[in-house]
Amino acid sequence: MPITGTDLPELFPQYYERKLLAYVKENLVANRYGQQFSLPRNSGRTAVFTAFEPLPVNTTPITFQPTPATGASLATRQVSVTVEEYANYIDLDDFTDITSFVPLMDRAVDLLAYNAQQTLDRIAMSELTSGTNVIYAGGAASRDALDGTKELTKTEIRKAVIQLERANIPKFPDGSYVCILHPDKLLDLFTDSELITLSITRKDPIATGYIGEFFGVKFVSTTAIPILRNSTNEDVYLTLVLGNNAYGVVDIDGNTLQTVYTNMDKLGRVKTVGWRAFYAVKRLYDPAIVRIESN
Repeated sequence: MPITGTDLPELFPQYYERKLLAYVKENLVANRYGQQFSLPRNSGRTAVFTAFEPLPVNTTPITFQPTPATGASLATRQVSVTVEEYANYIDLDDFTDITSFVPLMDRAVDLLAYNAQQTLDRIAMSELTSGTNVIYAGGAASRDALDGTKELTKTEIRKAVIQLERANIPKFPDGSYVCILHPDKLLDLFTDSELITLSITRKDPIATGYIGEFFGVKFVSTTAIPILRNSTNEDVYLTLVLGNNAYGVVDIDGNTLQTVYTNMDKLGRVKTVGWRAFYAVKRLYDPAIVRIESN
């Protein structure tokens, strides 16, 4: 006997809910490398991160001397971000779903899972690429000077790493920085044989989009990172090189993403399946994010 109605949401097949949530969790690039902030329920829409400034280096020995009267002070900044709500859904006609040659509900959940991941990653990348810490490929002086010949090279990656290291930006716990780039740039950056070598020697073969490591940088590709146009109508690709705790990601009481299932009429002839997310990403320390712009 089929079950309809919205008063028994627990009867929505858990398979579909787990399928959507598992896909997004596995493929959402932005959530892997940001500082997580849990915002309790009923505590407003604004999350406040506390960003700590690096301590000054102390090279004076204290051997056989009194303990210094004053130590280092914690220098902090409060960085706030407002959580927004995002969503999408698909209406399914029940009779069409029953008589279709393909399982429409299953396909709809696949599409929605991909859509949720792409949406949240796109929102995050828009924030992360908006800083002012920029390297232009090929020695260009500005975005408009990228004339179509200034491709991404290993030189720009090395410059970004050196810039992070000179600013004493900490690496991730595995000892690497992270580079997020568009898949189009992989063949500009690596030869076919280098990509094969990277795939064989990579440390983390499970993470989706993870390519491998070069010059102390883990490379992750995603189509969510923006492609812009400059004033001369040339494509400008954005690439990010990140240090640890460069940005924050807000989670509301463990319910950032939810799967939604309802019936739209009393006979259950039209049902809706969708996703809803409460999400926010914020840059916490601009020196820890280097943006490379190239053709």
